[in-house]
Amino acid sequence: MRLGSSLNLVHRKKPTLLAAACAMLAVCGSASAADDSGLPMFAACQPATQPALPQRWRAVGLMLPYLRQQLVVGEFVRDGAAQAMRATLTGLQSGTVDLLITEKETYRLSGPHDAPNACTALGHKYDPPPDAWLTGRSTCDGEAPVGTKNAQWWKTASPDGRALWQWYRTDTRLPWRIMFPTRAAEPAVIGDYAMTYFPTFAPLEQTNLARLRDFCAAKAKKAAPAELAASTAPELMATGSDIDAAERATRVQALIPGLSRQACAAAGAPPSWPNQFVMTAILTPIQFQFTPLPTMLYYDWDGAGAMVGLMNEPRTLPPQLELQSVQTRGVGYGIERLPNGVFACRAATPGAVRPDWMSVAACACSGVIDHNPDFGANEVSVIRACPVKGEGLHVNWSWYTTAGRPILFTEPEAIGLGLNIADYHRWLPGVKMPPDAFALPEICTPRAAAKFGLPPVGDGLPPDKTVNCSDCHTTRQ
Repeated sequence: MRLGSSLNLVHRKKPTLLAAACAMLAVCGSASAADDSGLPMFAACQPATQPALPQRWRAVGLMLPYLRQQLVVGEFVRDGAAQAMRATLTGLQSGTVDLLITEKETYRLSGPHDAPNACTALGHKYDPPPDAWLTGRSTCDGEAPVGTKNAQWWKTASPDGRALWQWYRTDTRLPWRIMFPTRAAEPAVIGDYAMTYFPTFAPLEQTNLARLRDFCAAKAKKAAPAELAASTAPELMATGSDIDAAERATRVQALIPGLSRQACAAAGAPPSWPNQFVMTAILTPIQFQFTPLPTMLYYDWDGAGAMVGLMNEPRTLPPQLELQSVQTRGVGYGIERLPNGVFACRAATPGAVRPDWMSVAACACSGVIDHNPDFGANEVSVIRACPVKGEGLHVNWSWYTTAGRPILFTEPEAIGLGLNIADYHRWLPGVKMPPDAFALPEICTPRAAAKFGLPPVGDGLPPDKTVNCSDCHTTRQ
């Protein structure tokens, strides 16, 4: 299902917009879903059957929290025959926890990592992960790139209608990334974090979890009150003993080579956007009912602002322009469908994004990844936590290379009918589009009410409605 039907009024107003994009990005002659030379398109899921997880597996996860907290590296071993999972978490800054999760109990393991010699019974905090993470209600929207991997895009509806997104590598059909709309009980521990990448996910022939389970059931000691009260992995990491900096660095490097929190000191200030650029991306919606949208973004800070074109029929070339947003200094215009099915333009969003939005918003480095083959073998990238103004620990995650190329933007626990993930693809800094690419469609002008019988466009959101956006976007003053 798409976010709406074709916007014929937009098509008539801007017949050259898509043609110009195709010529510049060289997308109209290629049907490859993984062609990152242009607009990222979707191919049909092949096969269309749900991926099956092995009974026993080991995974390593790069874990982004829901709030403005530290990045975490997780190592997971699951054994379906033993009905158990071991989850070892290491914070990039502090804290660690080694958990053994069984059907009846969750234990904290202690002693050497390769040979734990003590257990603490924490109570039944988690259930071992199920055999499959997808359900009978999960659907695949297609195959398209996610960072360095080509993946199938699977989604499952949460009770409130938001989507739980899972991306499975097309070469192995094993998980590459997962994102939750809010904290989830399944998969255990992984659902305590907003988004997790899996640079390692592989089947195992055997594990020692049955032996560990039996050992802990016989020898476990009682937990301290703080351990019993903790209900999430970050809370459990804050209890118990910690490891020193040298062991932390060794463990993190062994699991995800090139990842470091210490390297943030040399990462410098966040990059600023160039005053002109063209970029393509896949924007992923919050709600289950909608599909990801291949997107073009034209940006001209010196001139008109920004134009965002979102495409429907993401498996068809040439693509169809579906939705359009034009952002001027202080006011954003968007085409939307009214309850009666008529399309209209409303000035109801903040204006163009500031080039220095990451600095103004005080985005802080949480981790650096240096020449890792799974995240960019020939580059260094920085993951930054960007506070949302006036919303406490609410955070956006921004991921860029040190050369300024965008990789990812995401907002954990987003609500509403909008978009909460941007996976960036083609990046053309310094490219300037002609002024008519930013022209307002006719239905966004005041005369549209009289000519088309549409509601008034409006003058933009008042300042009190955009305070929390004002660090990143231009707003009405």
